[in-house]
Amino acid sequence: MRPHAPGTPRRVLFVNHEGGVSGAELSLLGLLAKLDRRRFVGAVACPRGELARRLRPLGVPHVPLRLSRLRRAGPVRTLRDLARLVPAVLRLTGIVRGHAVELVHANSTTAFLSAAPAAKLARVPVVWHVRDLVGLGRAGKLLFRMADAVACVSEAVQRHLIPSGGDLDKLWTVTNGIDLDAFRRAARPGTVRAGLGIAPDAPVVTQISQITPWKGHRFLLDALVRVRSEFPRLRVLFVGEPMTPEDAKYREALEARAAELGLANTVTFTGWRDDVASVIADSDVVALPSRAEPFGRAALEALALGKPVVGTRAGALPELVTHRRTGFLVDFGDTDALADALVTLLGSPDLRAEMGRNAAVEAGQFDISRTVNQLQNLYDDLLAR
Repeated sequence: MRPHAPGTPRRVLFVNHEGGVSGAELSLLGLLAKLDRRRFVGAVACPRGELARRLRPLGVPHVPLRLSRLRRAGPVRTLRDLARLVPAVLRLTGIVRGHAVELVHANSTTAFLSAAPAAKLARVPVVWHVRDLVGLGRAGKLLFRMADAVACVSEAVQRHLIPSGGDLDKLWTVTNGIDLDAFRRAARPGTVRAGLGIAPDAPVVTQISQITPWKGHRFLLDALVRVRSEFPRLRVLFVGEPMTPEDAKYREALEARAAELGLANTVTFTGWRDDVASVIADSDVVALPSRAEPFGRAALEALALGKPVVGTRAGALPELVTHRRTGFLVDFGDTDALADALVTLLGSPDLRAEMGRNAAVEAGQFDISRTVNQLQNLYDDLLAR
């Protein structure tokens, strides 16, 4: 690593394996928008796509890079995928050296698989940002050895990593955050209902997430049969897109299940929307029926706009949602409990309002400024070694 010139910002390369935009990418964009550029300047290596387009208004350079995913499909496929990592590692090593990068920040585990060996070859520290609760298996100890620091998006993620060989000295809890003021300003109440033909007084439940099985859409669909019987004018919005061919098939299965349950006119699959703040503003309740959320960005966004959340007890949602104060938490798969929570909230405007006031206050501890400060402290710690 080249000597750092005193008084100049440190150069950080962020590596992202996706060119599209989902929760991890939104968190990265929020960080880049608030990074103290007197201390750090960043560039992003990722595939071409929506993420690269969103970097332009921030004045953050984009370095085109294609990364391969590892699939759990037997030793032959794994070896083949590992071989495909080599070009990306070599390309990244050249980028780090050519741009005088002083620290590499991998925005996901997939990105870390290429970023870690590149950082080692270039002799700069690397941060592994863990945003999921996926088991690491035998690879866990190797990944931890390669990381100089591991940023966990929640305490739940940190607890999950320790049995996989996580070194406590390397683990940092860096809680996700959003720009609360900007998000609240972006909300345009009434616009989403008008656009989708939903009456102003119709009850609306919304789930905002990637369309993938672990997010629990099927669980919510099954609970809606009873909820709709109590509230015949109920409308439910599934906001999000599938990211893989397998997930696209899952969406088709969900649509078929909704029709089978007689919910075809109740449930709307909106696809990805940029006006999430307006979607939440026009919702009465936000549901996150996931198997286990590593963080739960949609829950935080709901709290920021004063909307109660119905989620599951697994994962990190209990770190965001206070049961019976800002929402309800149920066990994953407990359809009756999920339906009870939704019926209770939809049937009590006063309870929704009280929980909403509590939610708006509690959201304050998750402003993006806290996340940025935590990461900048982490960078300082690594670069001082």
